[in-house]
Amino acid sequence: MKENEHQLDKDAKLCRRWAFGLTALFIVAFPGIMFITGYNYSLEFFKGWTYLSFSWLIIAGLYIAFRPVVEYMKGEDGQP
Repeated sequence: MKENEHQLDKDAKLCRRWAFGLTALFIVAFPGIMFITGYNYSLEFFKGWTYLSFSWLIIAGLYIAFRPVVEYMKGEDGQP
């Protein structure tokens, strides 16, 4: 039981790092660099960025929702 909690804490820390890293990259760094360089935002670019963001959210949500179901069906739930 103790090793499962240790692995869970380790995995949670990894997920937090990825979440904060990707958030910083996609919300702060990429648009910030384009703002600093003086890129002229067009309506088409904004629409594309919005579609990309919503696609990312939908794919991530589906993955988060169905991954536990797939693991359960494969028998990887950690129960003896």
